[in-house]
Amino acid sequence: MHTRFQILKLLFSLSVSGILSLSATFFTSCRGDEVIYPTIGTHVTDEVREGGLYVLCEGNMGSNKARLDYINLERGDYYANWYGAQNPRQMKELGDVGNDIQQYGGRLYAVINCSHKVEVMDRQARHIGQIDIPNCRYMAFKDDKLYVSAYVGSVADPELLGSVYEIDTATLTIKREVKVGHQPDELCVVDDKLYVCNSGGYLTNRYDSTISVIDLHSFTEIEKIPVGLNPTRIRMDNRKQLWICCNGNYADATPMLVILDFTAGKKRISTACSNISIQGSTVYVIDNNEKKLRAFSTIDFTEQECPIDINKYEHPYGLLATDDALYITDAKNYVSSGLLYCYGYDGHERWHAKTGDIPGHLCRVTGAYSLYPDTASHEDTHRYLNHVYEYMPAMGQFVNELPKYEEGDDAASMCRKCEAAIANNAGGMISLGGWGGYITFGFDHAVENKEGRDIQILGNAFYMSGSTEYGSSEPGIVLVCRDENKNGQPDDTWYELKGCLYDDPMTQHLVARTYTRESDTLQNPFHKHPYYPQWLDEDEYTLKGALLPPQTQTISGQTVQRILDYGYVDNKPNTDIEGTSFDISWAVDKNGQSVYLPSVDFIRVYNAVDETFLRTGELSTEIKGAIDLHLNQ
Repeated sequence: MHTRFQILKLLFSLSVSGILSLSATFFTSCRGDEVIYPTIGTHVTDEVREGGLYVLCEGNMGSNKARLDYINLERGDYYANWYGAQNPRQMKELGDVGNDIQQYGGRLYAVINCSHKVEVMDRQARHIGQIDIPNCRYMAFKDDKLYVSAYVGSVADPELLGSVYEIDTATLTIKREVKVGHQPDELCVVDDKLYVCNSGGYLTNRYDSTISVIDLHSFTEIEKIPVGLNPTRIRMDNRKQLWICCNGNYADATPMLVILDFTAGKKRISTACSNISIQGSTVYVIDNNEKKLRAFSTIDFTEQECPIDINKYEHPYGLLATDDALYITDAKNYVSSGLLYCYGYDGHERWHAKTGDIPGHLCRVTGAYSLYPDTASHEDTHRYLNHVYEYMPAMGQFVNELPKYEEGDDAASMCRKCEAAIANNAGGMISLGGWGGYITFGFDHAVENKEGRDIQILGNAFYMSGSTEYGSSEPGIVLVCRDENKNGQPDDTWYELKGCLYDDPMTQHLVARTYTRESDTLQNPFHKHPYYPQWLDEDEYTLKGALLPPQTQTISGQTVQRILDYGYVDNKPNTDIEGTSFDISWAVDKNGQSVYLPSVDFIRVYNAVDETFLRTGELSTEIKGAIDLHLNQ
C-alpha cells in the first residue's frame, strides 16, 4: 500500500532539487480583483506523530493575506493554505492579520485582527461562523466561555481603554464586556480569575505596565498588578505561576521576564522575551535580541541548558512546546514566506516546512486530517492522469512559478514538474498562463466512452458566498485525441468537447496569437518575474484556439465571473463532480460536427479566456489533476 505522498515522493526522485521548490512557494492565484492562495501539499517528514498542527500566518496588515496552514503529523504532509481548500466559498479567504489560534472543545478559533472578527471553524478548519469584535487581539477559554481582548483606543484618541469580551461558545454571541487597561494583549485564566496584559501598544511614548485582574463571576476588574513596561505575553505554568513577557520601550527601558508567584511575590529576569511556551516544568523563551532560545525552571526560575540553536534564523517568531516536539517559526523578512521548524528536545532538527507570510501562531490538535484518502492501493492510481506530454503556457503571472522554472530546465523537465504537481492525485496545481496556454496529458490507459460523464478535470474555481451563479471561473476548453497511428504521441486529429458556449455568437473559434519575449512587460505588483516561458529557446511562439466571451461582473463590490453551465475546466468547484466532468460523446470535429470516439488516449486543456486586471493580472485556467470516472466507481 502506498500513501498519496509516498507515490509523489517517487516522482520527486526525478528531480529532487527542482520539484521540492513546488511545495509552498506560490503566493497567489488571482480571481478577478481578489487574491486567492492555492492549497499546496508537501511531504516533509517520515516521522509519525499523533494528530496535527495548525500554523496561523499573520500576513502583512492591509494585504488580506492571513493564512492557515496545516500539517498532518501522522503522515508528515504539510498543506499550505489548508483553510482555502476547506472553504472554497469564502471569497476573502481568512482575512487580514491572523493574531491568535486555539482549539476548544470540538472547534477551532482564530482571531483575525484587522478583519475585526474571530473566525469559528470545526476541527478541520471548515467555517462555522464568526464573532465581530473591533480590533480583537487574543483569546482565553473557561467553562464554555470565550474571552477576547480588544484594542479600543487609538493614536488619535489614546485615553480610551481596551476591552475584554465574554462570548458564549454555544451561540457565538457576546454576553458581557469589561474595560481594562490600554491596548490589552494576551490573557490567561487562573481558577476564577482572568489576567490580562495591558501593553499600551499604541502609546509608544508611555506604554502601560499592568496586568488587569478580572473576576469571572462578576466580570469586573478587581485589581491592577504592576509588572513591567509593555507586557504582551502571559502563560501559566504547572505551579499556577504566571510568566509575563514585558518588552520595555524598545529604547532605554530593559525588556524582562516577570514571574507572578501568588505565594512568594514577583520575580524578574532580565532577558528579552518575544514569545513564550511552557512544557512540564520548563519555560521556553525566544530572546529575539540575541536570536537565542532560553529555558527556565518553573521551580527555582534558574536558566537551564537549551541545546536548540536558532541563531541561523532571520527573525525567530512563533513558538510552541509540546510533549514530543518543540516548534519554532522564522518570520524571515516579514514580507514573504516564513519557515516552520520542528525540533526534538535533544536539539536535533527533525524537519522544516515553508509557510505563509509571518507564521506567528501554532496550535497542536488531536485530529489528523488530509485532503486525500489516508491510503490508496497502487492500483488506485490508475484512475488518475499519470503523464504530461506537453506543457506550453501563454505568458502569464504564474508562468515560471506553477510549476517552478529553474535554470537548465527544458520542455521535457517542465513536463516532469507538471507531473509532480498534478499526476497520480499529487494535490498540486499548474497554471496555463494567459489565453491559449495549454497542457496535454494522459492516463496509463485509454479512457473509454461509456454512458454518462467519463473524465473529471480538477481546477481551482469556487462560488461566491451565497451563490452558485457567480464566483471564480477561469474556463479552459477540453480537446481529446485517439492514438490512431499507434506511436504513443499526441500527434493525431484533435476533437473539441463541446461546451455550453460553443454555439454562442460571441465565441470566436479561429483565433491565433503570437507571444514574444520582447513583449514580456506585463508584471503586476505581486509577480515581477519574467512571464515569458524561460525554458524556450525561441523568442516567439504562436498559440491557436477559441476565445470565449468575457463573463466578468462586479457584484457587491467584488469582481466575479458568471459560472458557465457545463463543459469547461476551472469553472465549477471540484466538489461538484458533475460540473467538473466531461463526456467524450460531446466531441465535435473542426466543423462542429459530432463524432463518435469509442475511447481517447490524450487530453488537452487550454485557457479560453482573455481578461486582465490591473492589480492582479490575467484570468488563467489552473489544473490540479484528472480522474477516469469509470475507475472511480
